[in-house]
Amino acid sequence: MNKQNSSNNGKPTIEVRGLWKVFGSKPKRVMKSEELRLASRQEIQEKTGLVTALRDIAFHVNKGELFVIMGLSGSGKSTLIRCIPRLIVPTAGEILLDGEDILAYGQSRLRDMRRNRVSMVFQQYGLLPHRTVIDNVAFGLNIRGVKKEDAYAIALATLEKVGLKGWEDRYPVALSGGMQQRVGLARALASNPEILLMDEPFSGLDPLIRRQMQDELIQIQSELHKTILFVTHDLDEALKLGDRIAIMKDGEIIQTGTPEEVITNPSCEYVEEFVRDVSLAKVRTAGSVMTPVDILLYGWMGPETASHILRSAKRNYAFVVSVGTKYLGLITMSRLIEIRRDQPNKAIKDSLEPNTPTAKPDSKVEELILPATASPYPMPVVNETGELVGEISNELLLTSMARCKPEPSSESGATANAVGAQSNAEAIVSIESDLATDDKGSTTQTSDMKTREAA
Repeated sequence: MNKQNSSNNGKPTIEVRGLWKVFGSKPKRVMKSEELRLASRQEIQEKTGLVTALRDIAFHVNKGELFVIMGLSGSGKSTLIRCIPRLIVPTAGEILLDGEDILAYGQSRLRDMRRNRVSMVFQQYGLLPHRTVIDNVAFGLNIRGVKKEDAYAIALATLEKVGLKGWEDRYPVALSGGMQQRVGLARALASNPEILLMDEPFSGLDPLIRRQMQDELIQIQSELHKTILFVTHDLDEALKLGDRIAIMKDGEIIQTGTPEEVITNPSCEYVEEFVRDVSLAKVRTAGSVMTPVDILLYGWMGPETASHILRSAKRNYAFVVSVGTKYLGLITMSRLIEIRRDQPNKAIKDSLEPNTPTAKPDSKVEELILPATASPYPMPVVNETGELVGEISNELLLTSMARCKPEPSSESGATANAVGAQSNAEAIVSIESDLATDDKGSTTQTSDMKTREAA
């Protein structure tokens, strides 16, 4: 969702190495025995009576990344997230924050880390019922010694960010579950932590409120770029929110990857079964399925030059860019003919097609289906700096939803000015007709492909 994934001086913000947590009497005996270290969770429990909650866990979280830990009940995910601020002390291993092992911290430094660097949001909101909303949000600031008026100003601004402006003087009992969770999130954000730990924060909410909270978290993360470790048992939530996902089973991480990697390349039968019913349209992005743009026109060109390029390429449209491949819009051959007739000296940048839909590289395929049907032309993919980096045809959009890998994409192809050989009028197939064909057989699609090959 955020796609920051940048490192801090080459080091991840959070790095976990060889982490174990064994509950019971004398847990370190598991570490001292090679036989027990190699045994399964069940075997360890049968032989020693000890419960292995975490087993040789290793992962890292980059600065500004939203990293999701997902697993079913009993997988160890909540134990893991509580080990990060040492609410649960691991049996063995390392937890590095910006390269420093917090397991070596003394009490004073540990307390400072919890107050200033890390905030946590739980499924149970943990609000103080005798304090107003604003006092709950300002609570952490008060502990840090922030002046009351300053703490209130920060709390008010944070409440507005989570959509609770005007509720600051109410008590928690007057708030719905979703609103109480917003207060909990505001309290965590008010102290401006580097790291946000979220343990199934939305799982107790109704589906509609839950989706709203997910959307709000996405919006907040796009503005604040926090490093977030998010725990959930819900695969859809993990796919929606996560830059990367770690899947846990029986205290172990069995796969780590981007949502698309997890769905398209499951590491084992367990993960494959877990993701079987997930639509690829939910995880594949425009950037992962787009193709290079083979024809570019420049905004300063006149209609005669632009028409000649399209005729030579046997195309009836092209994307128009400025210096540095900054996307300007789309122009058609029919429009160029009009300009040649009426305003032959006019630059084509002033005569582009109106309301042409565009996609961002991180736009999910499912978000593109509806806008794609609004235009008979491929959809341009434009990055955050406004550069044209690729295109997606309706046919490619459909292909990307099949459980096979799409053609590899290349952003560098956006600047290519090679001549194509395919008429777009023959190439475009509407999503509705292709979907209908899918149910009845492949006759129409096969025929259309032959038409394109002949062209």
